[in-house]
Amino acid sequence: MSRISSIAVSTGLIGTGVLAWAFAGRPLVGNPELNAPLNPLGINGSPYGEVIAMAMQGPIDTHFHGVMGGGPVHRHADGESCDSCQPAKPDAVSGNRFQNLLASLEKAVTTRTNPKSATEAHKRYLRRQVEDKLRFAYQLDPSHYANYNSLHFFLTEPQLGTRPELTPSAAKLAEETIQYCLKQENDPRPALTAAAATSNILELMFNDQHRPAPRFTTVQMRQYLNLLDHCINRYVANARQWDETKQWELLSPQRIAECDDRFQFICKFREAAEGAIARFEGKPHPTQAAN
Repeated sequence: MSRISSIAVSTGLIGTGVLAWAFAGRPLVGNPELNAPLNPLGINGSPYGEVIAMAMQGPIDTHFHGVMGGGPVHRHADGESCDSCQPAKPDAVSGNRFQNLLASLEKAVTTRTNPKSATEAHKRYLRRQVEDKLRFAYQLDPSHYANYNSLHFFLTEPQLGTRPELTPSAAKLAEETIQYCLKQENDPRPALTAAAATSNILELMFNDQHRPAPRFTTVQMRQYLNLLDHCINRYVANARQWDETKQWELLSPQRIAECDDRFQFICKFREAAEGAIARFEGKPHPTQAAN
């Protein structure tokens, strides 16, 4: 066989293989069940992902303030910007001028200098950036309390979210969060996030009662109230274990205070939720009955 014939045969086989792949691969590409979630280097849900998720709070906060603000730059009669509208100047009296300079440069990055207000298209772009960053941070660490609640807030507030999913997407997010967090057995903090997700589902159920034909029954509400109790009990048990092993001492006082505040809030919501379910059932609240 000549060299030209060999090349022709090889080319024909390659072309045939490409055509076969195109016809056979089309159904596979279009099958949503085969779409595996991307997790490069296994970083999602890893300790590294948890650190990155915490570090993303700053950029997310910057974009969010760009959404809620975006007004024109305030100027005095002489045309000069006030201190609140321009980067802070280095403190000449302070001995650490370099640190003050870095703080000034950091503020200059996010200082708005456009004299015109942000357009609606720009605000929508910033909202989409916040939403995408929140979802990315959530995927890095689904048990992160602040990132989960912020993403849930975006999905349930039409004036903030940019995708028309709203309630169904938020309910799905809450269910996935509960399942993930309850698998974390050695840390009390994921139990708080699971409790927050359960509270959000209960809130969605309560709001559904204002519909002409509610989709959720009080039996379903009681099931999630029991799940909320399970999350609270899980947190109490794990927190007591951390007390014994001195694990709490590895956290900063600010983080510990955040956990205490969140736990108190969830407990108050639990009591309010039980009263709401009792009203939906047409029964008096147990506390009222005791009085």
